[in-house]
Amino acid sequence: MTSNNNIQTASDLDAWLKSDVYRANIEFWERAWNMVKVPYTQLPDLPYLATIPEKLSDFGARRVLDLGCGSGWLSIFLARQGFYVSGMDVAAHAIELARQWAEQEGHEIQLDTGDIADLPYPDGSFEAVVANSIFEHLTADLTRTTLHRLKSILVPGGTFFGCFDKVGTGPGEYYSLNDGTHVYTDKGRRGMLLRYYNDDELSELFSDWKVIELTTLESGSRIVWAQS
Repeated sequence: MTSNNNIQTASDLDAWLKSDVYRANIEFWERAWNMVKVPYTQLPDLPYLATIPEKLSDFGARRVLDLGCGSGWLSIFLARQGFYVSGMDVAAHAIELARQWAEQEGHEIQLDTGDIADLPYPDGSFEAVVANSIFEHLTADLTRTTLHRLKSILVPGGTFFGCFDKVGTGPGEYYSLNDGTHVYTDKGRRGMLLRYYNDDELSELFSDWKVIELTTLESGSRIVWAQS
C-alpha cells in the first residue's frame, strides 16, 4: 500500500499536518510518552555525545534549540555545559518530564510543547539547533520543509547538528508512503513514521547548507554538522 505525501506549498503542508497519517504519528508519540511516569535521568551511551558541546563551542554557539527533545536528556547535558537551551517536543508529557528533571538539577531551560512542522520561534532565535534521531520519524518532504525553516530561526551562519539513525523495518506491520517512509499499523507502533535517509538524500536535503561534516558511525548512523 502506498500513500501520497508530497509537500510543495503551504496549503499542501497544512493538508498533510491535518491528515490521518500525520495525526496518527503524533498520537503514537503521545501514547508512548504517557507510559513514562518519572524522568529517566541516565544519559545514553553515544560515541559522539562529548563532541556536541565541543563543536558548538568551537562554532561560537551559546543559544541552542534541542529539536524533538523528548524528556530532555540532551537539553540537560548541554545546560550542564553552560549553554542556554530551549527544548521542544510534540508530546506534552515528555516536556513535563523534562521540566521535572531540569528543576531537580536547577537548570533554567525553556521547554515548549510544539510541532516540528510549525516551529514557534522568531527568526534568528538561536545560534544552533541540535536534532538527535528525529528526522527518521518524518517524511522526506517534511524534513526538507523543517530544515528550510530551521535556517530562518538560526542566526546567519548558525550551526546544525543532526544524527540520522540507521534504521530498518524491524518487527511489526507497516505500509509505505511514496517516498519510502514506513507507517506502522501493528499495535505496538501504530501510527509511527520511520524512514532511512541514504547519503544521496542527505546531500540533497543539505544542498543549500554549508556542510561541515558528514560522518558515518560504525552503527551505520550518519552525523551531520552544517551551517546556515
